[in-house]
Amino acid sequence: MLKKIGTYIGFVALWGVVIAVVVWANSLSAEHNTTTAIRGTKITITGGGDTPLIDSRLIEEWLALHNLTPDGHPLAKTDIATIEATLADHCAVEEANVYTTYDGHVNIDIRQREPIARLRLTGYDMYLTKEGYLLPATDGYSVHVPVITGDYKPLFSATYKGYVKDMVADTIALLDRRIEELEESKIPHFEALKDNNARLREVTRLNVKRGIFTSDEEAEILAAALKQQKTEARAKHSAVERSIKGEIAAIDRAIGDIRHRQKEIRGIEGEINRLISFLVAVGKSDFWSAEVVQLIATGGEGKPLQLAMIPRSGRFVIDLGTTERLEKKLDDLRLFYHEGLDNIGWDKYRRISLRYDGQVVCK
Repeated sequence: MLKKIGTYIGFVALWGVVIAVVVWANSLSAEHNTTTAIRGTKITITGGGDTPLIDSRLIEEWLALHNLTPDGHPLAKTDIATIEATLADHCAVEEANVYTTYDGHVNIDIRQREPIARLRLTGYDMYLTKEGYLLPATDGYSVHVPVITGDYKPLFSATYKGYVKDMVADTIALLDRRIEELEESKIPHFEALKDNNARLREVTRLNVKRGIFTSDEEAEILAAALKQQKTEARAKHSAVERSIKGEIAAIDRAIGDIRHRQKEIRGIEGEINRLISFLVAVGKSDFWSAEVVQLIATGGEGKPLQLAMIPRSGRFVIDLGTTERLEKKLDDLRLFYHEGLDNIGWDKYRRISLRYDGQVVCK
């Protein structure tokens, strides 16, 4: 019995020591964090390809702009979560991880976005990444990637920042809500149809009530009047029904237009995704990344995206047509380079068309 009591006392004493050590350590840590000032910031940036979007200087300027420069502040007052969130708000930052060290340093690890093209369409100047993220081009950075010019009308505004897929999803959702509103707006019209039918039934159920002293002549007059009343009621019913059904049809046409617009938007998203796949393939090839200098985009607003390419070699323009089979068109073009232009000369043609599958048409 005494042995068990001794064991219990030993456990209690051990836990007491553990708790005391933890409390003491926390006290020392709190004191350390309060008295130790941040003495330096280390910024590590990865990603971005051969020509990065940002550097340490731009990150320091971004933190200073938001009054979050950590140097000189006590560890205890350094808001790591706010610094992380603010860095993540920078359009060029894909992911940010911030942490402090015991000796008073702040480490900032950033993975930046990697553009695959610069959109310099009419009224636009922004970068497009391989993930389909759009970010504005600023004076702070410049990336050597293919430039897309032309009068193509994109879905997104010139100030949009974010993923194309999110913008498409939000637009589709907004149109879905509009369809729901239009569907609900038909309910009063259906009720009006029911009321119109009910009024007609009331009239058609009427019969001439002939009294005991009603003569045949009077009965005929009453019957004729009732017949006329029913004729007028049917005519009025038909007119009201046509009007109500016309209003419902107009709503259905509006819904049809919205559904058609949704289909168009999904088609445009498909065009952009195919363009992104094409640009990624270009970036992976040493030959094509050097050759593809500029793309000219036309279309939009209900018209398919059409592309033409200005290569580094030669003095010709390459008509790529729509975004269908773009990578296959590149294969056809490279074959034509080696088996055609290498033999007949690079200055013979001014326009090369690849818009037709398996054909290279030169002018």
